[in-house]
Amino acid sequence: MKDYQGTLEDLDKANVLEPNNAFILRIRGNVKRTLEDYQGALEDLDKANVLEPNNAFTLRSRAEVKRNLKDYQGALEDLDKADVLESYNAFTLKCRGDVKRMLKDYQGALEDLNKANILEPNNAFTLRSRGIVKQNMKDYQVALEDLDKADVLEPNNAFTLQLRGNVKRMLKDYQGALEDLDKANVLEPNNAFTLRSNAEVKQNMKDYQGALGDLNKADVLEPNNAFILRCRGDFKNTLKDYQGALEDLDKANFLEPNNAFTLRSRVEVKQNLKDYQGALEDLDKADVLEPNNAFTLKCRGDVKRMLEDYQGDLEDLDKANVLEPNNAFTLRSRGIVKQTMKDYQGALEDLDKANVLEPNNAFTLRCHGDFKRMLEDYQGALEDLDKANVLEPKNAFTLRSRGEVKRNLKDYQGALEDLNKADVLEPNNAFTL
Repeated sequence: MKDYQGTLEDLDKANVLEPNNAFILRIRGNVKRTLEDYQGALEDLDKANVLEPNNAFTLRSRAEVKRNLKDYQGALEDLDKADVLESYNAFTLKCRGDVKRMLKDYQGALEDLNKANILEPNNAFTLRSRGIVKQNMKDYQVALEDLDKADVLEPNNAFTLQLRGNVKRMLKDYQGALEDLDKANVLEPNNAFTLRSNAEVKQNMKDYQGALGDLNKADVLEPNNAFILRCRGDFKNTLKDYQGALEDLDKANFLEPNNAFTLRSRVEVKQNLKDYQGALEDLDKADVLEPNNAFTLKCRGDVKRMLEDYQGDLEDLDKANVLEPNNAFTLRSRGIVKQTMKDYQGALEDLDKANVLEPNNAFTLRCHGDFKRMLEDYQGALEDLDKANVLEPKNAFTLRSRGEVKRNLKDYQGALEDLNKADVLEPNNAFTL
């Protein structure tokens, strides 16, 4: 059993007897680091470094402390010096690889971790770090292989399981991801990172209530975490708790004021609350932060349409279409704008393309059918609206449009039946009446 507190007491006594002994200070610095007294550890290692300036062990130890204090640049400088003094040291290389990862130098990190893996082939720390780097480089399959090996070497490591769960989520193995994260949660029951990851997996599995439960627990553990608040706001929006969603996203925006993701998420909530002007303001800010983001442009186009700025809407959707040429959402939205601007042929062309990309999308078929109705292609309109009705049987817009089509085809009984159903779904709609 390792008695670090007892060791520290012995080293304190030794330091009184020999105040300027670099070896004692190095060892005491490492013990303090283990006991998470990072500031005290740094003081000891700084003194040791003054007494013995070119000691690779001191530099490596100090780098570890700086890494814990999130001074990644300082840690990298120490590890570079240690590497000059003792090249091909696996510990130096794996630590430096991990620090480069934190500084988002993924290629440099990968090179160091590959060298460390050659020098020490079965090291779980190296494999975990390399797995994270490969995940960040979107090489999910190879990341999974490294994490599988790390799990064999250290079978019940919660951090490995958290990482592997996240990688499996990226590979859309949601069941496997959930199993890993559940194990990690058993090993470390109150870990906010695990709970956040679990929530993302449950979201992918459409278990929004379960996802919200995990994020509520994570929020108790880390009350002012912008990422947790963003995610929870998203889930509340999905569950139609728009006011609760807005509160979470407002807090997230206060904690991280210039986050485009938060602003875009808040836009969806404001749209649902019919605050289109507020939504537009958020999208304008998001567009400044990330100028050529197709998603921002699509959403802003949609909001401008609700504010009857059809020309501005069309400009945003045209830009989005250049950035992402085959996006069904963009094409549907642009089709609706063109319809409003009475460019029925252009609208129909966009919806034809959207229909090819997503053949069984009820919204596309509804719009497609309605445009055909305006172009007096009643038979084609009826076919589209019949399909839309099969996919979403209780949609008042579909029923109203189909009622109109049937009226034009002189099927007055069928038209009346559709319009009666639409009236039940939306009782006081002027168009239906």
